[in-house]
Amino acid sequence: MPAPQKLNKELNFDKIGIIAGGGSLPSHLISVCKEKNIEPFIVGFEGQTNADIMNENTHLWADFGSASNIVSFFKSNGVSNLVLIGGVKRPPFSEIKPDLKAIKILSKIGLRSLGDNDLLSALKSELELEGFSLHAMHDICDNLLITKGSIGSFAPKPEHDIDIKLGLKTSQAIGSMDIGQSVIVQAGMVIGVEAAEGTDALIKRCASLLQNGGGAILVKTCKPQQDKALDMPTIGVDTVVNAHKAGLCGIVAQADNVMIVDLKNVAKYADKYKIFVYGVPIEN
Repeated sequence: MPAPQKLNKELNFDKIGIIAGGGSLPSHLISVCKEKNIEPFIVGFEGQTNADIMNENTHLWADFGSASNIVSFFKSNGVSNLVLIGGVKRPPFSEIKPDLKAIKILSKIGLRSLGDNDLLSALKSELELEGFSLHAMHDICDNLLITKGSIGSFAPKPEHDIDIKLGLKTSQAIGSMDIGQSVIVQAGMVIGVEAAEGTDALIKRCASLLQNGGGAILVKTCKPQQDKALDMPTIGVDTVVNAHKAGLCGIVAQADNVMIVDLKNVAKYADKYKIFVYGVPIEN
């Protein structure tokens, strides 16, 4: 197993605001913050954010259009450093009731693009204008980014090289269009690409499309234009388990650009199912 990446950013704050979506990432971040004596203040969304992490911390349940309430919540608690983390299923724009501040954010995007990257970038810009500093989760949590090489005991074989190269190229292409971050490749063919459904759903959708003989690979990379303080691609134990259930032989992630949550258990389950989890750099 390669040496995990170390934290390289000095933390000089004792409070952190977390705009939390779903999944396990917000809980992991909160746990690390408390270990480092950083008090978390959470903004969450009904039906998406885990209620337990909200109830255990100072929090605000927010609507997607209530930007002013979110800003006021953090400022009233003396919070100036923020992290946006966790998956969010954005409702249709027709169902969002934006306040004036949210309208200002949305007006910067207009109708030219409804991609998540544009929305997050506009949100980040507005929060920075309000005096907040945004941080990536891996700035706070040690050992999150996958490095070059194997996580666990297994590695790709030479016959996987063509599929890995195709997967990296295709993943970067769909990422550049703000479509998704992951693809599944087998025998020189792209079996499926990630869209709004997310990586786990992509894996399940493609299970019935795989050819006999195995060898299919999940490839996940960071969008070329991605702001690394926003929406970093992530794999975890669930990714490994779902890959095994679908009949994939391995997972390839862009080295230094994809987060791995629970590295020890990712390696454990990869070895259990005899599939590889492998970090590959993208050459410019």
